[in-house]
Amino acid sequence: MTLTENEFLQTANLFGLLSTFANVKPNDANNGFLVESSYKKSDYAFIELTDDVREKNNQLLCDYTGLGFELNGTKHQLMISSQSTFDEFCSKVYKQIQIKRIKSDISDNEFSNLILLAFFALRGSPDFKANLYALDILRQISTSNYLDLLFKLLTNISDLRQLNLNFRELQGQYLSGENKRNTQVRVNLRYFYDNLGDKLQYINQYKYHILQHNKEKIRSESEESVSFIDRLMFYKRNVLGKENTENEIEKLRKELGFIYDKDIDETIKRDQGIVKYARVFLDDECMGCKDKYLIGERTFKYRNSDRYYLELHHCISFSADRTLDQIDNLVKLCPACHRALTKNRADENYQKQLINNILVNAPKAKEFCLNFTDENNCVQFIYERLK
Repeated sequence: MTLTENEFLQTANLFGLLSTFANVKPNDANNGFLVESSYKKSDYAFIELTDDVREKNNQLLCDYTGLGFELNGTKHQLMISSQSTFDEFCSKVYKQIQIKRIKSDISDNEFSNLILLAFFALRGSPDFKANLYALDILRQISTSNYLDLLFKLLTNISDLRQLNLNFRELQGQYLSGENKRNTQVRVNLRYFYDNLGDKLQYINQYKYHILQHNKEKIRSESEESVSFIDRLMFYKRNVLGKENTENEIEKLRKELGFIYDKDIDETIKRDQGIVKYARVFLDDECMGCKDKYLIGERTFKYRNSDRYYLELHHCISFSADRTLDQIDNLVKLCPACHRALTKNRADENYQKQLINNILVNAPKAKEFCLNFTDENNCVQFIYERLK
């Protein structure tokens, strides 16, 4: 079955959209894209991987995603015809994810679980020795735009400590050309099993039985706190799209100072991880008043530092369990502007002017907000949701 791009965007449910984003690639045979779920026979399974099992899994996948997957040999595939480039298509899917997320009225934690299922249930595989569930990010789709959107989605995971980014560009086999393996996104296997193990049976019975058959082994391991945010910042700053010399690569290895599979940080929790990433990723300017005041007139410098104190603000607020706490919904504000944007605190016209300033000064945040409304109504939309 082949869907047009418009048919896909209009009919796919939220999980179908997330699954497509995590498992799509250009369709070499035709114009458009291929969404694929694949898995092999496992030595850890206690049931046979028969044609009947694959047929049942295909029906489960269709039911859960709301999409018409077809079994092609050993792979579950969905074809989407499109004239868009890969980056254009992924941007459209990302926008539709945000729209469906709000319309579906699910909590942040439920959205986090859907992301993990979409990323690991279709193509992911468990590594029982490393206690990780891994998904390859194919090198052919690893554009800067795709990875940027992927990282934004992953910042919604409830416990970022359980994620691990395994990039290969600094490894010897990659540098020598002997084995240019794909970058991997990985999640702690026990964390995945405890939170999503039961849900896996509604998407892929074979993978579900593998985890169930090995549950004692999985539960004997701990939920380790992996510094995904540190890896993400390091990767984007020093590795992605860079042509490093041998000397530069050696310096980067020393700077990392850890074995690739085992960078553990027990202190970073999700909220602090987001804060840490946002403070590095976002410019040190108040998006509300930077063109009107000198920053030194609105806040103070940290002790023994040249950096000014700024606060993180959600451009769109929804409710206690739906904060949309992801990087492109966050901006930096000085304390005065941040306090002024508390609901009913400052004059309405002043609050709307600050919101407009943010949209002008932070185009990425504006782009995120326009997922839910149009240009003419954006300020009012945000104003009505102040908390």
